[in-house]
Amino acid sequence: MYNNDSISILGSTGSIGVQALQVAEHLNLKIDGIAFGRNTSSAIEQINLYKPKYCAVTSDTFCNELKEAAKANNTKLFAGKNAIEDMLSCAKSGICVNGIGGIAGLLPTISALKHCGRVCLANKESLVAAGDIIAETSLKYGSHIVPVDSEHSAIFQCLNGEPPENIDRLIITCSGGAFYGYTKEQLEKVTPEQAITHPNWKMGKVITVNCATLMNKGLEVIEASRLFGIKESNIDVVIHRESIIHSMVEFKDGTIKAEMSAPDMRFPIQYAIEYPFRTESCASRIKLQDIGKLTFSEPDTKTFPLLELAREALRKDGVIPCVMNAANETAVELFLDHKIKLTDIFEIVTHVTDSFDNIKNPSLEDILKANEEAKEKAKEYSCRFVS
Repeated sequence: MYNNDSISILGSTGSIGVQALQVAEHLNLKIDGIAFGRNTSSAIEQINLYKPKYCAVTSDTFCNELKEAAKANNTKLFAGKNAIEDMLSCAKSGICVNGIGGIAGLLPTISALKHCGRVCLANKESLVAAGDIIAETSLKYGSHIVPVDSEHSAIFQCLNGEPPENIDRLIITCSGGAFYGYTKEQLEKVTPEQAITHPNWKMGKVITVNCATLMNKGLEVIEASRLFGIKESNIDVVIHRESIIHSMVEFKDGTIKAEMSAPDMRFPIQYAIEYPFRTESCASRIKLQDIGKLTFSEPDTKTFPLLELAREALRKDGVIPCVMNAANETAVELFLDHKIKLTDIFEIVTHVTDSFDNIKNPSLEDILKANEEAKEKAKEYSCRFVS
Protein backbone atom coordinates (compact mmCIF):
# COMPACT_ATOMS: atom_id res chain seq x y z
CA MET A 1 0.00 0.00 0.00
CA TYR A 2 1.09 3.56 -0.72
CA ASN A 3 1.54 6.24 1.93
CA ASN A 4 -0.36 9.22 0.54
CA ASP A 5 0.92 11.56 3.26
CA SER A 6 4.52 11.19 2.12
CA ILE A 7 6.51 11.99 -0.99
CA SER A 8 9.72 11.08 -2.81
CA ILE A 9 11.51 13.67 -4.92
CA LEU A 10 13.88 12.76 -7.74
CA GLY A 11 16.37 15.39 -8.84
CA SER A 12 16.04 16.98 -5.41
CA THR A 13 18.98 19.36 -5.78
CA GLY A 14 17.81 20.79 -9.11
CA SER A 15 15.45 23.70 -9.66
CA ILE A 16 12.25 21.62 -9.70
CA GLY A 17 13.42 19.41 -6.84
CA VAL A 18 14.27 22.33 -4.56
CA GLN A 19 10.87 23.93 -5.20
CA ALA A 20 9.11 20.59 -4.74
CA LEU A 21 10.74 20.26 -1.32
CA GLN A 22 9.51 23.75 -0.44
CA VAL A 23 5.97 22.80 -1.46
CA ALA A 24 6.15 19.50 0.43
CA GLU A 25 7.27 21.34 3.56
CA HIS A 26 4.45 23.88 3.10
CA LEU A 27 1.94 21.01 2.84
CA ASN A 28 3.44 19.20 5.85
CA LEU A 29 4.23 16.10 3.79
CA LYS A 30 6.80 13.66 5.11
CA ILE A 31 9.81 13.31 2.81
CA ASP A 32 10.24 9.59 2.19
CA GLY A 33 13.12 9.79 -0.25
CA ILE A 34 15.33 12.11 -2.27
CA ALA A 35 17.57 11.32 -5.22
CA PHE A 36 20.19 13.54 -6.80
CA GLY A 37 23.09 13.45 -9.24
CA ARG A 38 26.29 15.28 -8.28
CA ASN A 39 25.48 18.14 -5.91
CA THR A 40 26.51 16.50 -2.66
CA SER A 41 26.73 19.75 -0.69
CA SER A 42 23.08 20.55 -1.39
CA ALA A 43 22.10 16.93 -0.74
CA ILE A 44 23.77 17.03 2.67
CA GLU A 45 21.86 20.22 3.49
CA GLN A 46 18.60 18.55 2.42
CA ILE A 47 19.27 15.46 4.53
CA ASN A 48 19.95 17.63 7.56
CA LEU A 49 16.90 19.82 6.95
CA TYR A 50 14.25 17.34 5.80
CA LYS A 51 15.57 14.11 7.36
CA PRO A 52 14.32 11.80 4.60
CA LYS A 53 14.05 8.07 5.30
CA TYR A 54 16.00 7.29 2.11
CA CYS A 55 18.45 8.91 -0.27
CA ALA A 56 19.57 7.56 -3.65
CA VAL A 57 22.61 8.48 -5.72
CA THR A 58 24.16 6.56 -8.61
CA SER A 59 27.79 7.25 -7.64
CA ASP A 60 29.42 5.28 -4.82
CA THR A 61 31.89 8.15 -4.38
CA PHE A 62 29.15 10.70 -3.83
CA CYS A 63 27.32 8.27 -1.58
CA ASN A 64 30.37 8.05 0.69
CA GLU A 65 30.31 11.84 1.09
CA LEU A 66 26.78 11.58 2.54
CA LYS A 67 27.45 8.91 5.15
CA GLU A 68 27.98 11.23 8.10
CA ALA A 69 24.81 13.28 7.46
CA ALA A 70 22.82 10.13 6.68
CA LYS A 71 23.86 8.45 9.91
CA ALA A 72 23.03 11.54 11.98
CA ASN A 73 19.53 11.70 10.49
CA ASN A 74 18.81 7.97 10.26
CA THR A 75 18.66 8.16 6.45
CA LYS A 76 19.29 4.94 4.54
CA LEU A 77 21.52 5.38 1.49
CA PHE A 78 21.19 3.64 -1.87
CA ALA A 79 23.98 3.77 -4.45
CA GLY A 80 24.57 2.39 -7.93
CA LYS A 81 22.66 2.31 -11.20
CA ASN A 82 19.59 0.76 -9.55
CA ALA A 83 19.60 3.14 -6.59
CA ILE A 84 16.40 5.00 -7.48
CA GLU A 85 14.49 1.81 -8.26
CA ASP A 86 15.62 0.28 -4.96
CA MET A 87 14.77 3.40 -2.99
CA LEU A 88 11.27 3.78 -4.46
CA SER A 89 10.50 0.10 -3.95
CA CYS A 90 11.26 0.54 -0.24
CA ALA A 91 9.57 3.93 0.19
CA LYS A 92 6.23 3.02 -1.42
CA SER A 93 5.43 6.75 -1.53
CA GLY A 94 1.96 7.71 -2.66
CA ILE A 95 3.48 10.63 -4.56
CA CYS A 96 6.73 10.97 -6.49
CA VAL A 97 7.96 14.15 -8.16
CA ASN A 98 10.41 13.45 -10.98
CA GLY A 99 12.42 16.61 -11.52
CA ILE A 100 15.44 14.94 -13.14
CA GLY A 101 16.44 16.80 -16.28
CA GLY A 102 16.95 15.25 -19.70
CA ILE A 103 16.84 11.66 -20.90
CA ALA A 104 18.45 10.68 -17.58
CA GLY A 105 14.94 10.92 -16.13
CA LEU A 106 13.43 8.21 -18.36
CA LEU A 107 14.26 5.10 -16.32
CA PRO A 108 13.42 6.87 -13.03
CA THR A 109 9.99 7.72 -14.49
CA ILE A 110 9.41 4.05 -15.21
CA SER A 111 10.57 3.12 -11.69
CA ALA A 112 8.26 5.73 -10.16
CA LEU A 113 5.29 4.41 -12.13
CA LYS A 114 6.03 0.92 -10.82
CA HIS A 115 6.32 1.87 -7.16
CA CYS A 116 4.28 5.05 -6.57
CA GLY A 117 0.59 5.80 -6.95
CA ARG A 118 1.03 9.22 -8.54
CA VAL A 119 3.95 10.54 -10.56
CA CYS A 120 4.18 14.33 -10.74
CA LEU A 121 6.17 14.50 -13.94
CA ALA A 122 8.48 17.40 -14.74
CA ASN A 123 10.71 15.25 -16.97
CA LYS A 124 9.25 15.88 -20.43
CA GLU A 125 11.98 13.81 -22.10
CA SER A 126 10.40 10.62 -20.73
CA LEU A 127 7.29 11.23 -22.80
CA VAL A 128 9.20 12.61 -25.79
CA ALA A 129 11.47 9.56 -26.05
CA ALA A 130 9.17 6.79 -24.85
CA GLY A 131 5.58 7.99 -24.69
CA ASP A 132 4.01 4.63 -25.52
CA ILE A 133 6.16 2.76 -23.02
CA ILE A 134 5.34 5.28 -20.29
CA ALA A 135 1.62 4.89 -21.01
CA GLU A 136 1.86 1.09 -20.98
CA THR A 137 3.78 1.11 -17.68
CA SER A 138 1.24 3.43 -16.08
CA LEU A 139 -1.62 1.17 -17.18
CA LYS A 140 0.15 -2.00 -16.07
CA TYR A 141 0.86 -0.79 -12.53
CA GLY A 142 -2.28 1.30 -12.00
CA SER A 143 -0.31 4.47 -11.39
CA HIS A 144 -1.07 7.79 -13.02
CA ILE A 145 0.77 10.88 -14.23
CA VAL A 146 -0.05 14.47 -13.35
CA PRO A 147 2.06 16.94 -15.38
CA VAL A 148 4.26 19.50 -13.66
CA ASP A 149 5.45 21.53 -16.67
CA SER A 150 3.54 24.80 -16.34
CA GLU A 151 2.11 24.53 -19.86
CA HIS A 152 0.86 20.97 -19.45
CA SER A 153 -0.42 21.64 -15.97
CA ALA A 154 -2.42 24.52 -17.47
CA ILE A 155 -3.87 22.30 -20.19
CA PHE A 156 -4.61 19.56 -17.65
CA GLN A 157 -6.53 22.08 -15.55
CA CYS A 158 -8.41 23.50 -18.53
CA LEU A 159 -9.47 19.99 -19.62
CA ASN A 160 -10.73 19.03 -16.17
CA GLY A 161 -14.37 17.97 -16.57
CA GLU A 162 -14.39 18.40 -20.35
CA PRO A 163 -15.31 15.44 -22.62
CA PRO A 164 -12.50 14.69 -25.12
CA GLU A 165 -14.81 15.20 -28.07
CA ASN A 166 -15.24 18.86 -27.06
CA ILE A 167 -11.57 19.68 -27.70
CA ASP A 168 -10.61 21.51 -30.89
CA ARG A 169 -6.99 22.48 -30.23
CA LEU A 170 -4.39 23.03 -27.54
CA ILE A 171 -2.63 26.40 -27.44
CA ILE A 172 0.79 26.25 -25.76
CA THR A 173 2.18 29.61 -24.72
CA CYS A 174 5.86 30.50 -25.09
CA SER A 175 7.78 33.37 -23.54
CA GLY A 176 10.13 33.53 -26.53
CA GLY A 177 13.17 33.03 -24.33
CA ALA A 178 16.21 35.26 -23.93
CA PHE A 179 16.57 36.12 -27.62
CA TYR A 180 13.02 36.92 -28.74
CA GLY A 181 13.15 39.23 -31.77
CA TYR A 182 16.78 38.46 -32.61
CA THR A 183 17.91 37.88 -36.17
CA LYS A 184 20.06 34.92 -37.15
CA GLU A 185 23.03 37.28 -37.45
CA GLN A 186 22.50 38.45 -33.88
CA LEU A 187 22.18 34.87 -32.65
CA GLU A 188 25.62 34.10 -34.11
CA LYS A 189 27.17 36.33 -31.44
CA VAL A 190 25.27 35.40 -28.27
CA THR A 191 27.07 33.79 -25.35
CA PRO A 192 26.08 30.97 -22.97
CA GLU A 193 25.94 33.53 -20.17
CA GLN A 194 23.28 35.45 -22.09
CA ALA A 195 21.38 32.28 -23.01
CA ILE A 196 20.96 31.06 -19.42
CA THR A 197 19.20 34.27 -18.37
CA HIS A 198 15.46 33.81 -18.81
CA PRO A 199 13.23 36.91 -18.78
CA ASN A 200 10.55 35.40 -16.51
CA TRP A 201 11.44 31.98 -15.08
CA LYS A 202 14.19 30.71 -12.78
CA MET A 203 15.28 27.35 -14.22
CA GLY A 204 18.32 25.17 -14.85
CA LYS A 205 20.87 26.06 -17.52
CA VAL A 206 19.93 23.42 -20.11
CA ILE A 207 16.19 24.11 -20.10
CA THR A 208 16.87 27.86 -20.25
CA VAL A 209 19.03 27.39 -23.35
CA ASN A 210 16.27 25.20 -24.81
CA CYS A 211 13.84 28.06 -24.19
CA ALA A 212 16.19 30.42 -26.03
CA THR A 213 16.31 28.12 -29.11
CA LEU A 214 12.57 27.21 -28.91
CA MET A 215 13.56 23.53 -28.64
CA ASN A 216 11.85 23.43 -25.27
CA LYS A 217 8.59 24.44 -26.94
CA GLY A 218 9.07 21.72 -29.55
CA LEU A 219 9.55 19.14 -26.81
CA GLU A 220 6.40 20.46 -25.15
CA VAL A 221 4.38 19.97 -28.33
CA ILE A 222 5.45 16.31 -28.34
CA GLU A 223 4.77 16.00 -24.61
CA ALA A 224 1.28 17.49 -25.02
CA SER A 225 0.45 15.11 -27.84
CA ARG A 226 1.54 12.11 -25.74
CA LEU A 227 -0.19 13.26 -22.55
CA PHE A 228 -3.52 14.32 -23.99
CA GLY A 229 -3.83 12.19 -27.12
CA ILE A 230 -4.01 15.21 -29.43
CA LYS A 231 -2.64 15.22 -32.99
CA GLU A 232 0.28 17.51 -33.80
CA SER A 233 -1.90 19.45 -36.23
CA ASN A 234 -4.25 20.39 -33.39
CA ILE A 235 -1.51 21.86 -31.18
CA ASP A 236 -0.55 25.51 -31.68
CA VAL A 237 2.24 27.58 -30.14
CA VAL A 238 1.82 31.30 -29.44
CA ILE A 239 4.40 33.76 -28.10
CA HIS A 240 3.20 35.30 -24.85
CA ARG A 241 6.03 37.35 -23.41
CA GLU A 242 4.46 38.01 -20.02
CA SER A 243 4.26 34.29 -19.01
CA ILE A 244 1.00 34.87 -17.14
CA ILE A 245 -1.21 32.62 -19.27
CA HIS A 246 0.50 29.24 -19.12
CA SER A 247 -1.51 27.60 -21.89
CA MET A 248 -5.04 27.40 -23.27
CA VAL A 249 -7.57 24.99 -24.73
CA GLU A 250 -9.95 25.93 -27.54
CA PHE A 251 -13.17 23.94 -27.78
CA LYS A 252 -15.43 23.03 -30.69
CA ASP A 253 -17.77 25.94 -29.97
CA GLY A 254 -14.90 28.44 -30.32
CA THR A 255 -14.56 29.25 -26.63
CA ILE A 256 -11.10 29.22 -25.03
CA LYS A 257 -10.12 28.34 -21.46
CA ALA A 258 -6.86 29.75 -20.10
CA GLU A 259 -4.97 29.09 -16.86
CA MET A 260 -3.22 32.10 -15.36
CA SER A 261 -0.80 32.64 -12.50
CA ALA A 262 2.52 34.24 -11.72
CA PRO A 263 5.51 32.51 -13.40
CA ASP A 264 6.38 30.38 -10.37
CA MET A 265 6.81 26.61 -10.67
CA ARG A 266 5.51 26.07 -7.16
CA PHE A 267 1.97 26.55 -8.51
CA PRO A 268 2.00 23.57 -10.91
CA ILE A 269 4.07 21.48 -8.50
CA GLN A 270 1.54 21.97 -5.71
CA TYR A 271 -1.40 21.34 -8.05
CA ALA A 272 0.15 18.07 -9.22
CA ILE A 273 0.76 16.95 -5.63
CA GLU A 274 -2.69 17.93 -4.30
CA TYR A 275 -4.88 17.21 -7.34
CA PRO A 276 -7.88 17.38 -7.39
CA PHE A 277 -7.77 19.63 -4.32
CA ARG A 278 -6.46 23.16 -3.93
CA THR A 279 -5.15 24.76 -0.75
CA GLU A 280 -3.26 27.98 -0.03
CA SER A 281 -0.02 28.15 -2.02
CA CYS A 282 3.38 29.31 -0.81
CA ALA A 283 3.82 31.19 -4.13
CA SER A 284 2.82 34.82 -4.64
CA ARG A 285 -0.41 35.74 -6.41
CA ILE A 286 -0.71 38.12 -9.36
CA LYS A 287 -2.68 41.36 -9.60
CA LEU A 288 -4.04 41.78 -13.12
CA GLN A 289 -4.18 45.57 -12.76
CA ASP A 290 -0.43 45.58 -12.13
CA ILE A 291 0.23 43.57 -15.30
CA GLY A 292 -1.71 45.98 -17.49
CA LYS A 293 -1.77 44.02 -20.74
CA LEU A 294 -1.13 40.57 -22.18
CA THR A 295 0.39 40.20 -25.65
CA PHE A 296 0.43 37.38 -28.22
CA SER A 297 2.34 36.80 -31.46
CA GLU A 298 3.52 34.06 -33.83
CA PRO A 299 6.85 32.27 -33.17
CA ASP A 300 9.65 32.98 -35.68
CA THR A 301 10.34 29.45 -36.89
CA LYS A 302 12.70 30.60 -39.66
CA THR A 303 15.17 32.11 -37.21
CA PHE A 304 14.44 29.43 -34.61
CA PRO A 305 13.92 26.23 -36.67
CA LEU A 306 13.90 23.62 -33.88
CA LEU A 307 10.21 24.07 -33.08
CA GLU A 308 9.26 22.91 -36.58
CA LEU A 309 11.89 20.15 -36.45
CA ALA A 310 10.19 18.83 -33.30
CA ARG A 311 6.81 18.85 -35.04
CA GLU A 312 8.29 16.81 -37.89
CA ALA A 313 9.89 14.41 -35.38
CA LEU A 314 6.48 13.88 -33.77
CA ARG A 315 4.93 13.11 -37.15
CA LYS A 316 7.69 10.57 -37.90
CA ASP A 317 7.40 9.09 -34.39
CA GLY A 318 9.37 5.88 -33.64
CA VAL A 319 12.82 6.68 -32.24
CA ILE A 320 13.10 10.03 -34.03
CA PRO A 321 11.85 12.21 -31.13
CA CYS A 322 14.38 10.49 -28.87
CA VAL A 323 17.14 11.01 -31.45
CA MET A 324 16.32 14.70 -31.79
CA ASN A 325 16.39 15.17 -28.03
CA ALA A 326 19.70 13.28 -27.69
CA ALA A 327 21.35 15.38 -30.39
CA ASN A 328 20.06 18.52 -28.74
CA GLU A 329 21.33 17.52 -25.28
CA THR A 330 24.79 16.95 -26.75
CA ALA A 331 24.81 20.21 -28.73
CA VAL A 332 23.59 22.29 -25.78
CA GLU A 333 26.34 20.83 -23.60
CA LEU A 334 28.93 21.85 -26.21
CA PHE A 335 27.44 25.35 -26.37
CA LEU A 336 27.50 25.75 -22.59
CA ASP A 337 31.16 24.67 -22.69
CA HIS A 338 31.84 27.53 -25.17
CA LYS A 339 32.82 25.05 -27.90
CA ILE A 340 30.13 25.91 -30.47
CA LYS A 341 27.81 28.82 -31.27
CA LEU A 342 24.12 28.84 -30.43
CA THR A 343 23.25 28.65 -34.14
CA ASP A 344 25.42 25.55 -34.51
CA ILE A 345 22.92 23.77 -32.25
CA PHE A 346 20.30 24.17 -34.99
CA GLU A 347 22.48 22.56 -37.66
CA ILE A 348 23.77 19.71 -35.48
CA VAL A 349 20.32 18.70 -34.23
CA THR A 350 18.74 18.97 -37.68
CA HIS A 351 21.48 16.91 -39.34
CA VAL A 352 21.38 14.08 -36.81
CA THR A 353 17.57 13.96 -36.74
CA ASP A 354 17.14 14.00 -40.51
CA SER A 355 19.87 11.42 -41.20
CA PHE A 356 18.91 8.82 -38.58
CA ASP A 357 17.26 5.54 -39.62
CA ASN A 358 13.91 5.35 -37.87
CA ILE A 359 12.56 2.37 -35.92
CA LYS A 360 8.79 2.22 -35.65
CA ASN A 361 7.18 0.87 -32.45
CA PRO A 362 10.55 0.74 -30.63
CA SER A 363 11.23 -1.23 -27.47
CA LEU A 364 12.86 0.44 -24.47
CA GLU A 365 16.15 -1.14 -25.54
CA ASP A 366 15.73 0.38 -29.03
CA ILE A 367 15.14 3.80 -27.50
CA LEU A 368 18.14 3.65 -25.18
CA LYS A 369 20.37 2.46 -28.02
CA ALA A 370 19.12 5.19 -30.37
CA ASN A 371 19.78 7.76 -27.66
CA GLU A 372 23.43 6.72 -27.36
CA GLU A 373 23.94 6.49 -31.13
CA ALA A 374 22.42 9.93 -31.66
CA LYS A 375 24.69 11.46 -29.04
CA GLU A 376 27.72 9.94 -30.76
CA LYS A 377 26.57 11.19 -34.17
CA ALA A 378 26.06 14.67 -32.72
CA LYS A 379 29.57 14.67 -31.25
CA GLU A 380 31.05 13.51 -34.57
CA TYR A 381 29.15 16.10 -36.61
CA SER A 382 29.97 18.89 -34.14
CA CYS A 383 33.70 18.50 -34.86
CA ARG A 384 33.32 20.82 -37.84
CA PHE A 385 32.08 23.59 -35.51
CA VAL A 386 34.16 23.06 -32.37
CA SER A 387 36.63 25.88 -31.87
